[in-house]
Amino acid sequence: MYPNGEQLLQYTIYAYRLSFFIGFCSLFIAKSFLPGFLQYGKTYQSKKNSKYLGILEQIKNFTVPKAYFSHFYYLATFLSLITLYFHPMFPIVWIIFGHSLRRLYETLYVLHYTSKSRMNWSHYLVGIWFYSVLLLILNISLYKDTIPNTLNPKAFIIFCIASWDQYKNHCILAKLIKYSLPSGRLFSLVCCPHYLDEIIIYSTLLPYEQEFYLTLVWVIASLSISALETQNYYKHKFKDNHVAHYAIIPLIL
Repeated sequence: MYPNGEQLLQYTIYAYRLSFFIGFCSLFIAKSFLPGFLQYGKTYQSKKNSKYLGILEQIKNFTVPKAYFSHFYYLATFLSLITLYFHPMFPIVWIIFGHSLRRLYETLYVLHYTSKSRMNWSHYLVGIWFYSVLLLILNISLYKDTIPNTLNPKAFIIFCIASWDQYKNHCILAKLIKYSLPSGRLFSLVCCPHYLDEIIIYSTLLPYEQEFYLTLVWVIASLSISALETQNYYKHKFKDNHVAHYAIIPLIL
């Protein structure tokens, strides 16, 4: 007997929730046993004589250009644009579309990735998964009619402030000479204020749909690990310079 539409929808919800559980387990395993999977950009360390590694090691250490970050935002912009076509009266759809479009612009025209800036293939797949699931949650919630079609003013103001701050922080990072120590704005307080902005941005989705807690928790977990990796990198490279005491969240982490 084939499942009906409501059963199929529920199975889909179970599936993406399970994918988050698998993702959290993968983060723990990678952090504990396979740290190379978490390295990208400045924290990535290339393997010397990689062509002499075994086939499994080559697969594990395979990387793609960090410039492929743009693929995440091409995907998110495209999917949110389709959603916007069918649900133009919902502010949350415009918010996610605007965020995706801004990040795409920053990736293409603000941030500058060198040929040596790489990320592990797993990081790339996780990015594709995350933005696909983000839009899946949005569309399922719209179908279930659990999202209000009104704007939450407080959440929107916080979203705009965090988005602007993230843009300015990305501008600072883009102007750095190679991998020098960033300064100014909140970089004196936390190593990765642009990650903190991302957490705040995703927290502003919760007033529209509580199911977005999954994406928020994922962003907190994954970016906290990345921020700690960045902080360790700064402490190792800039021993005589001031490195922010906190990695991502003031007074906490």
